[in-house]
Amino acid sequence: MRERSAIRLCLKHRDPAGFEFLVAQYKRNAYCHAFALLGNEADVADACQDAFVKAFAAMPRLKSLDRFYPWFYRILRNVCLNMLDRKKTRQAYAAEQSANTRANIDIHSLDAMAVALEEKQRVWQLLSKLPAEQREILTLKYIHGFRYDQIAETLDIPRGTVMSRLYAARKSFREKFENPPTSRHVLIEKKS
Repeated sequence: MRERSAIRLCLKHRDPAGFEFLVAQYKRNAYCHAFALLGNEADVADACQDAFVKAFAAMPRLKSLDRFYPWFYRILRNVCLNMLDRKKTRQAYAAEQSANTRANIDIHSLDAMAVALEEKQRVWQLLSKLPAEQREILTLKYIHGFRYDQIAETLDIPRGTVMSRLYAARKSFREKFENPPTSRHVLIEKKS
């Protein structure tokens, strides 16, 4: 088969055999030209495949075509340039996101986050050691952010009772927070 007869088969009959001949004839050229533009084997393979698919789909719409490769090369070139544009856009976006992340997170903020996490874990541990009534009222006030009236309504108790329970719960929590239990191991080390 010759190029002209393969083109004729593709144009008039959309014959895959004619197109396979053209692909076999020009795939090496296409690969080399795409590699010159893209420089990445994986991208080159994708670009060539995409360009050949687009060419096969477009051929039946053509009235005539004298030579396949110059026409195909324009398709391949556009596919490659579009890939490069998308890649630049992705890289610019990734660089911008990376710069924003680095700007927003410094070593001090990481330390602060670690300290905050440790404190949060300690608060939950201490809360779990309080009686249920105290845990409940502290949680409603400081975790859920309820006002005194909301707590009173939720627990169905007078506002004054809310205030006295909160006072007692805060006092118990503060004592546990300021006087953590010492382990036996630590006391032994201090004696030596």
